[in-house]
Formats: sequence, structure tokens, C-alpha cells
Amino acid sequence: MGIGLDLSKGAAWHPSEEILEGYALNRLSETTLAVVEEHLLLCHRCQDALAETEDFAFAMKSAARAPAPTPLLQGVFRFANSRATLAPLLVLAIVAILIVRKHSHEPLTEVAVSLSSLRGPSPLAAAPAGKPLLLTMESHDLAIKSGYRVEVVDASGEAVWKGPVTVTGEELVASMPNPLGEGVYWVRLYGNGSELLREFGISAK
Repeated sequence: MGIGLDLSKGAAWHPSEEILEGYALNRLSETTLAVVEEHLLLCHRCQDALAETEDFAFAMKSAARAPAPTPLLQGVFRFANSRATLAPLLVLAIVAILIVRKHSHEPLTEVAVSLSSLRGPSPLAAAPAGKPLLLTMESHDLAIKSGYRVEVVDASGEAVWKGPVTVTGEELVASMPNPLGEGVYWVRLYGNGSELLREFGISAK
């Protein structure tokens, strides 16, 4: 069913926003379409209004084809639903959110941290906060050749991450995907059972 047309205002009549939107989306009846097209040929004001409406309609269609919008983007849609003049702003918001979403899915590069200081007076190994770590530990004087595991605890002794260890030559390597916050942590190396073999300190900054 097409959008109706009200010509009660005579020569002073101009298409409403609803009619212009219907024209841009091909939703007008044939009768209304003919009248609107004739008016648009002569009225520059309505031509400009139609251009803004078409820009807005194009932006909404593009957004509909994009991945599911975030709550923030949904709020932008609701706010701009009846405001054709905000079409450029809406487009910029869509582009910005899609860029942020793209970068948020990019994996972070692991930072190698060499652990050789046992708990005590020796300095703590420095590690960057907020990034995944590749922990490397010396394996000399250890008879066990497989089945190692590590546990990372914070200064209060609460576990923040646990994972397996790979034997690589003379080193033990553990890939820690969970970034650490700023603070002091202890890396505990265990053998096949629950025996604690080594303990290393980390200062994350």
C-alpha cells in the first residue's frame, strides 16, 4: 500500500519527510509518485531535502548489511531514525565502530619473558602489563622431561592462570594468553604430580 498524498494546501504544498522517504525507498503509489516527481522538477528546496533523505536511507541500508550492531550503534540508530540531516554523522559513527571492532579481534603478540630468578633477594623479571606472555624457564638440574605445568599467582597467593609447559632444548616454555595487570606475581613450576620444582618472580608494569 503506497503512502497517501495530501494536496489540501494547494500551490504551497511540499512533500513531507514521510513522502520523500517513501520516494527514496520506492514506496509511493503511482499517482503520488507522478505528483511528487513533477514537484521535484521545479522545487530546489525539496530537491535538497530529498538528497539528504536518500543519503540517510543509504546509510541505514549499509548498516543493515553490516555485522550485528553493538548496543552503542543501536543507540545511534534510534537517535538518528527520524533525523535525515544526521546521515553524515551516522556514517562516521558506523565506520569508527567497525574499525574498533576489527582491531579488537586482532591477536596480540606474545612478549618473551626469561625467568631465572628464584623467590628471594634476586631481582624480579620485568614483564609488560596488559600483554600475553611467553614464559621461558631454565630446565637444568631437573630430572623430569615431560609433564611440567605452571601456575601464576598474585602477591596474595591467588591463582590468576594455569597452563602446560613445553620442553624446548634446555628451556621450558609456557604460553600465557591471559595478560597481567600491574603488580608482582609468582610463577610456580610443578612436575608430574603436585611437587613444586621452581618459583620465579615477575614484576608487571
